[in-house]
Amino acid sequence: MDSKGEQYFPTYKFDEKSRDVLLKEFEEAQKIANTQTQAYAQVTNLILLAFAIIIPLFISKEKYSIDIKEYSLIFVFVIFIFGAILLRYFIEVQKQIIFNARKVITLRLMLGIDYGHINLTLPNWRVEGATNPFAIKFFAGWLNFRSTPFWILTIALNILFASSIEMKDFSFTIMYISKFFNINQEIKIPWYFGNCIITFIYYYVFRKNLVDRHENLYLIYIKKLANIFKLKAFLDTEYILYRAKLSVIELQRLNIDYNSMYEILKVIEDHNYDKHNGVDFKALVRGALSQFKVYRSYHNNKVKAIMVKSGGSTITMQLTRTLFIQTRQNALKRKIFEILFSFWLNKQFSKKEILDFYIASVRFENKVLGLANAIKFFFGDISKLTNEECFVLVERLSNVSSTFKEERIKFLIAKLEKKNIVLNKKNIYAIYSSLEKDNKIKKI
Repeated sequence: MDSKGEQYFPTYKFDEKSRDVLLKEFEEAQKIANTQTQAYAQVTNLILLAFAIIIPLFISKEKYSIDIKEYSLIFVFVIFIFGAILLRYFIEVQKQIIFNARKVITLRLMLGIDYGHINLTLPNWRVEGATNPFAIKFFAGWLNFRSTPFWILTIALNILFASSIEMKDFSFTIMYISKFFNINQEIKIPWYFGNCIITFIYYYVFRKNLVDRHENLYLIYIKKLANIFKLKAFLDTEYILYRAKLSVIELQRLNIDYNSMYEILKVIEDHNYDKHNGVDFKALVRGALSQFKVYRSYHNNKVKAIMVKSGGSTITMQLTRTLFIQTRQNALKRKIFEILFSFWLNKQFSKKEILDFYIASVRFENKVLGLANAIKFFFGDISKLTNEECFVLVERLSNVSSTFKEERIKFLIAKLEKKNIVLNKKNIYAIYSSLEKDNKIKKI
């Protein structure tokens, strides 16, 4: 079996017998995907034809015109419900099409079939050319052919609604509501207000349901804002999260025991981690103040100020920056979107899951990403980390200069002791001395 299959699907065991099963699954998935796409197009055409016949009959002034002005609200409600049921049908069919298309790509990767980088003939967003299952989106855009049912239903129902009400004074009267609330004066609402409600509800139902596993409307609008403000970000969030999960699985496969790191990491990087919702605004203020030298000076090897230089980012914000936001751009803009993305990330995963993503993905040293690589770089092959080794790894987080300060180490050890986490200082300094001797880090 191709090594790429093992890379992308580490929990799956590959052998020749499984290859035959995969081939059968691949053929079946491809057949279903093609059949569903054809059925989707046919039903869409039938709905378009039906409304093309009904609308002229409904708005016609001839004697065969349907006179329902007296029951306009009831009729509008009925066609609205009917349209909503049809819209839900199209949504579910579209989901099944995408799932099968992704299954085709996934099975193709597992079988070792890769068309390579030939986007000029088979673009990556087409099933035939895609090598990433997440390149096939549930929602491909409002002008994509898969959005046609939404436009047909919305436009047709708006026309039927507008033609079913009395439009002499561009308003319709809600008599039943007036009677229910004992209001003598009739309530009049502009007719186009109903069109806006229909459009908004159909938009909400259609867009809200065509999302990936961890996607929601909040994330959709954050991505749109990121594009408007030209933020350099990796917006293929589902694929990025998938890769982060693979990194955690790799740690589990290597049987690395890093349980001691959790508490040390939280105390040093984010002591309110278990309390906040992804963003600690007090820490942000403290981080802003710490940029001023008066708040972070040292005197006679003792910490003079309460605070040391800090960005005020929580663990969730640091993970967001690592996974989704490119560096070397406007710091304020980047920080704002870190906050926005962090609220979403905190809702999608548990605190424990976020910590695992962080440990498995974050940069520990220049060009050393993830705990597995960090352990190999600093300590070689080990399966269980001591508290002192965990401390060194956490202290090395996001260090691109490969340097260390003794004053900072003392400060962090004292910080842990206040939380009743006692470390062997002699062992810690021995680790730093060994790393310095191996030219992996240097003292300043």
